[in-house]
Amino acid sequence: MIHILNYPHLWNLLLAWFLVYLTMPAVIAIARKVRAMDRPGGHKAHGREVAFLGGVGIFIAFSIAVLSTIRLFPNDSLLDFIARGESRSLFGVVLGSLIVLILGLIDDFHPIRAIVKLGVIVAVTVLIYFFGVQMTMVHTASPLANILLNVPLTVLWIVGVTSAMNSLDNMDGVASGTAAVASIVIFYIAWGTSPQDAQPWLSYLAVALFGACLGFLRFNFLPARVFLGDNGSFLLGFLLASMLVLGRWSPDPVKSAVIPCVILTVPLFDITLSTILRIKHGIVRTIPQAIAYSGRDHISHRFQALGLSPTVTVLTIYLLACLSGFIAVWIFKTEGGPGAYIPILAFYTAFLIVLGVWLDRAPVYRQEVDVPSPTEKPQEVEVP
Repeated sequence: MIHILNYPHLWNLLLAWFLVYLTMPAVIAIARKVRAMDRPGGHKAHGREVAFLGGVGIFIAFSIAVLSTIRLFPNDSLLDFIARGESRSLFGVVLGSLIVLILGLIDDFHPIRAIVKLGVIVAVTVLIYFFGVQMTMVHTASPLANILLNVPLTVLWIVGVTSAMNSLDNMDGVASGTAAVASIVIFYIAWGTSPQDAQPWLSYLAVALFGACLGFLRFNFLPARVFLGDNGSFLLGFLLASMLVLGRWSPDPVKSAVIPCVILTVPLFDITLSTILRIKHGIVRTIPQAIAYSGRDHISHRFQALGLSPTVTVLTIYLLACLSGFIAVWIFKTEGGPGAYIPILAFYTAFLIVLGVWLDRAPVYRQEVDVPSPTEKPQEVEVP
């Protein structure tokens, strides 16, 4: 086992974890000085002011851990690192995540219109596309056609996952813990499988994010001393979406599309179920209402309404995230065509449907809640 110490992943993980653990108290202190505090009221469950600059600490730790991989090439400069094939994608992810972090910070202090946030995330997605962070589901003889077809798919995925993680950030430790589980699953698939399938650069990103989230949970688990804020939830969603775009999951296009969705079951299930049940119960009736609505009806709130304590609720969501990771690895390792893994996927989908039906029994709509006005900042802002 001693040979494990020779892998850079261990040191990247420890570096990211240590930097979050070291910097977060300072981030919390700065947040108090600049009044970057989330105040109780409205749909919010906490009863005291809590700092909301968690994404800043995660970004500092993650970016330093990722860029430290330049040490693997002692004769290279930063420009060499940026110009080299796959390491160029790492830099693109770090650059894009910085822009998304800034977008979230601005939104935390001065709420931004959803269309503006959408435009910025689209622009960032196009930017990182040219750094090699791109879907390649459509292949044609024309490079221009590939760009015109694959860029919208990449945009749709990154915007959707970013929105889902932002929506999931509604209880202490839920979003950061879910991101930690997803990132370690990505790392395992990228590095812990057969040598011929190893994806070292993707594994560096995943293990750095895992270390950062693990360190952050020390301050974000119940009761939280710091929140992710929009800056942190946008950041985590963007990073997970970008990493899953970078991954080579299978030559089978269906399997390649299924695995990332299964890994991110928790945020995707949460936002999908919440939207469906809001429409079913007549809580929202138009697309603008669906985008603006913010209420205590996510899966975390439903588990609590059905009798689980906050701690058990968070641990149950972690368990669901671990289950989704196990299913994703199972599908990844299943050899053969769609007939080999579709039964696994069908069984898992049936389980989620049953879970959704059970969660629909939660009495979360007993008190009528008005749709927030355009000038009111909701608890979470879902990017369309």
